[in-house]
Amino acid sequence: MASPKFNPLVSGVLFLGVVALIAVLLIVVRSNPYDSLEAFPYESYRSQPANLLGNEYSLDAQIHSLLVWDEGTGRLLAVTPQGSSGRLPVFIPDSLGKSIHTGQRYRMQVAIRQGGLIYVENLEKY
Repeated sequence: MASPKFNPLVSGVLFLGVVALIAVLLIVVRSNPYDSLEAFPYESYRSQPANLLGNEYSLDAQIHSLLVWDEGTGRLLAVTPQGSSGRLPVFIPDSLGKSIHTGQRYRMQVAIRQGGLIYVENLEKY
């Protein structure tokens, strides 16, 4: 019976294939969900919020102050969008389970809901 022979070319190709597969998986895992979203149109929202109903955006903002908190429901916060001196009201539901403090900066995935409410669907500190 013939014994299998070690082929360095086949081993090298297999090694490179495994490395390429790992690299692709790392890129997919590390992809940022906010990158696929359009930046929040601050000026359009200020002038015609109803035109943005149902849309989703990425919003980079600093927490300015807590306006209202209802346990089990969430927080209504005033935030200052990056690159702006104005403030926006955003609603963060309790289901996100985040500790939010004045002065912290967040990248938020937001949706414009009924009545023009900016509803935070996801957020991460930066």
